Amino acid sequence: MNRIITGIAASPGIAIGKVFLYKDSNFEIFEKSKLTKEEEIARLIKGREIAKAQLEEIKENTLVKLGKDKADIFEGHITLLEDEELFSEIDSKISENNYTAEFALNEAIDEYATMLGNLEDAYFKERAGDLRDIGKRWLYGVANQEIVDLSKLQPETIIVAKELNPSDTAQINLDNVLAFVTEIGGKTAHSSIMARSLELPAVVGVGAILDTLQAEQTIIVDAIKGEVIVDPNEETLKLYSEKREKVLREKEELKVLREKEAISKDGYKVDVWGNIGSPKDVKGIISNGGFGVGLYRTEFLFMDKDSFPTEDEQFEAYKIVAEELAGYPVTIRTMDIGGDKSLPYMELPKEENPFLGWRAIRVCLDRQEILRTQFKALLRASKYGKIKIMLPMIIDIEEVRKAKKILEECKAELREKGIEFDENIMLGIMVETPAVAFRAKYFSRECDFFSIGTNDLTQYTLAVDRGNEQIANLYDTYNPAVLQAIKMLIDGAHAGGINISMCGEFAGDENAVPLLFGMGLDSFSMSGISIPKVKKIMMKLTKADCEKLVEDALELSTAEEIKKLVKEFISKL
Repeated sequence: MNRIITGIAASPGIAIGKVFLYKDSNFEIFEKSKLTKEEEIARLIKGREIAKAQLEEIKENTLVKLGKDKADIFEGHITLLEDEELFSEIDSKISENNYTAEFALNEAIDEYATMLGNLEDAYFKERAGDLRDIGKRWLYGVANQEIVDLSKLQPETIIVAKELNPSDTAQINLDNVLAFVTEIGGKTAHSSIMARSLELPAVVGVGAILDTLQAEQTIIVDAIKGEVIVDPNEETLKLYSEKREKVLREKEELKVLREKEAISKDGYKVDVWGNIGSPKDVKGIISNGGFGVGLYRTEFLFMDKDSFPTEDEQFEAYKIVAEELAGYPVTIRTMDIGGDKSLPYMELPKEENPFLGWRAIRVCLDRQEILRTQFKALLRASKYGKIKIMLPMIIDIEEVRKAKKILEECKAELREKGIEFDENIMLGIMVETPAVAFRAKYFSRECDFFSIGTNDLTQYTLAVDRGNEQIANLYDTYNPAVLQAIKMLIDGAHAGGINISMCGEFAGDENAVPLLFGMGLDSFSMSGISIPKVKKIMMKLTKADCEKLVEDALELSTAEEIKKLVKEFISKL
């Protein structure tokens, strides 16, 4: 039959196995209670104790299996489970409406999760799933219902579910489970992040398929393309068995590259770094052979709280990363709020074009106390490693000069207090606007380094909203105008005598590596899982061949023509 279902490749790999349909129990939830208010509250508390005990056990098992950073996810779940404001909301529903504990709990969790899910920011949308995970365990505890134990499934199993929560994913026994498929979810969901840590193939966001599949049905999960093949025929099974073996062989080969530097066949070295959103992500960068951090997105430090993080809180977060990287560079971007990222405790104006509005450096220069606090924390942490400071969303040299002035004032303040810091700390900019590309040579005279953010550079160069699905086909970094802007930035940086890296998604695109190397990019920064693959490609290249590729590519007229040229080049390696 070979029915193909498409979704999002959340964790790469290929698996062939039997379907296990993971569905919620259909126990009935009654609205009105026949018990007293006190009895329902007692049931609510008992259910919470059961859920907490389960999460404590999952946390301990995760600590052993995946380490502290992933175990901390469940520490956060336990904290949310014990949130008094949430408990008070459920208590009120029981007291005021004579609801059962189950009904009140379900309604409160649904309201909170819906509120998070309706926010524009992708990070908060994904946290709605975490809240539903906690609510489900609590609900099952109140109702005295068993949750399916995913650690005891049969061998050769592929889990198919509406969604998998982090606590579900943490329980998976890798000896028996080959992959998972979910109807909803995205790449940034905690379950997807954990799947990548487990190196478990996963395809998410496939739409409503649970009712179209049967238990024990054979399926193929192609988590490289983002496809699920139902009832494959013999020919397809043979083809994918060979593909799976090839993927496993390549995986073993890539492990060897983790400790090696990215040096081309003719002796040119480039740096290969990783992008992180929190100190928890450093382990993945190091284990994949990343010799530094090219982008530390500090906004997640701001988004995980209900008020601005203090100088000490920020200092601790930056210090941990600096120490763990042990002398390798750590490029830390100052707060990049606005556009598609918001803070619940900071009132941002409602704007028709938020990506062109009050965001990133514009907010920080208007609200200088935010930038001063962050600068002082970064300076203090620079004593413990090689920290570089990066300013986002720059369009004017005057913005760089203002930020430099504030940084110098912060340095003077710390000197007066006798606090040590790196006097030569580097201050650079994330180049993501055509305004900088056109004048790159002049900006480079004011900066210590550049780092290209290709996501926004593509968006602003092409005037295409990268979050608008209706015009998603127009958003393409291979567009010759975007590639020309990237080359202008690299040439301008080198004309000013500074290094330039790339921390946008394009840096981890295997097909883009020859182009970027040919243009003269000094450093590539990407998600940890892409690091070994980029190194492998770099080791097959020569500078002259890649420079000729760039010359030929920039003579072409469309993104499709360029992609075809690049693929032909790659196929000959």
